[in-house]
Amino acid sequence: MGCSSSKTQVIEPGKDNTSERGTSERHTSDNSSENESNDQADQKSESVFSNSRKNSTLASSKTSVKPRSYKLNYFDFSGRGELIRLIFAVSNTDYNDERTGFKDWQTKRKKTPLEQLPNLEVDKEPTLVQSMAIARYLAREMNLAGSDNYEIAKVDFVLDLCKEFMDLLAAYVFPELLFPTDEKEEIIDNFLKHVAEDFLKNIEILITKFGKNGYAVGNKLTVADLFIHDLVSNMIKLDSFVLDNYSKLKQNRNKVEDNSNLKSYLDNRRKMQKLNF
Repeated sequence: MGCSSSKTQVIEPGKDNTSERGTSERHTSDNSSENESNDQADQKSESVFSNSRKNSTLASSKTSVKPRSYKLNYFDFSGRGELIRLIFAVSNTDYNDERTGFKDWQTKRKKTPLEQLPNLEVDKEPTLVQSMAIARYLAREMNLAGSDNYEIAKVDFVLDLCKEFMDLLAAYVFPELLFPTDEKEEIIDNFLKHVAEDFLKNIEILITKFGKNGYAVGNKLTVADLFIHDLVSNMIKLDSFVLDNYSKLKQNRNKVEDNSNLKSYLDNRRKMQKLNF
């Protein structure tokens, strides 16, 4: 009958049985030293990455982002360019306000993109045309477009309605103000009674549905408020009592004019070509 070659250690009372235990303790000590060494290496590595991130952050903070340069080209009156000027004013953004006289327009026209004003030059990029495309672009840049996608859609709703109003104002009223005819009074009177009333009523409805605390949409100033302000300013020049039946529009106008940047612009607005109001 064979015997196993392995020996079983017998722990006897009163005898020193530290040999095996000492070996085990040495292994434990070696493992502990290795773990400490790994921990130190990890800490050193993390410190290097942390310092690298800090240096990168400091470098980024020291690198100044050059602001965009803007040049607005439009006629020397409010019209379709004034909303863009209001956006620049409210956001306190520097820009070059290049104004073209009507007499000079024919000579400049062929050199203008799509032969249209207003247009906007941004840095060295191709010139933007179409007043509403420019206004929406700047509103996004200046955080005046709305707080989220649904609010942006509401702002666009108001802008589109105001754009329809402006198109009719530009088609029927502005020509009579710039180059009066014998029918001027009749045309303006019909516009106020049959066009302006409907649009003002609808804008009042949207402010009631979409706005809070006097604003047209949401609870802060947007490009919708600025377009409404511009349109109402034109209406007040035609009829100083035009807002008598529109309490929400009155409240909105007062709220918008509480903006210190806008107030400063309105108080110091460059004298534009005088229209025949």
